[in-house]
Amino acid sequence: MEPSLPCFIFFSLVGFVFTSFNDLHRNGTQHHDYCVLGAGPAGLQMGYFLSKAKRNYIILERNSGPGSFFNKYPRHRKLISINKIHTGRRNREFNLRHDWNSLLSDKPDLLFQRVSSEFYPPADKLPLYLSMFERELKLKVQYGVDVGRIRAVQSAAERSYILTDQHGGDYTCR
Repeated sequence: MEPSLPCFIFFSLVGFVFTSFNDLHRNGTQHHDYCVLGAGPAGLQMGYFLSKAKRNYIILERNSGPGSFFNKYPRHRKLISINKIHTGRRNREFNLRHDWNSLLSDKPDLLFQRVSSEFYPPADKLPLYLSMFERELKLKVQYGVDVGRIRAVQSAAERSYILTDQHGGDYTCR
């Protein structure tokens, strides 16, 4: 056997392993039991309950912060959901029924009234509140992920989903 042939095979294999390793890290698949699309109020609320249940989850948000919808809408820049912080009652459940902007959590002071006391608050306050909610509860949100494709995969045991982002990165979930 020619001495250069084993060297060629060796360096070809090393190059193949090296490029495969780089592709895996650049376009690696992230595995989670749950993938939540969007870090708006519903997405963060779902993330809170998944976190509380100690589930393996990720919240994928295409923009750079939570509640980005409210940076543009409603156009008149006021929320039409009331923020009635003075109900005359001390009952937490009753007060939450009259606070249509706060999300549910085990932290009794993590309420929308921390960012606004107005009856019809400005829309710009909701992303601020959602950022505070995410930060204080340490929710798992990944920003800048624009999911463009979702595929269902059926195996003998279960159905799973593959979500592909704008960079070709995959996220799998059950």
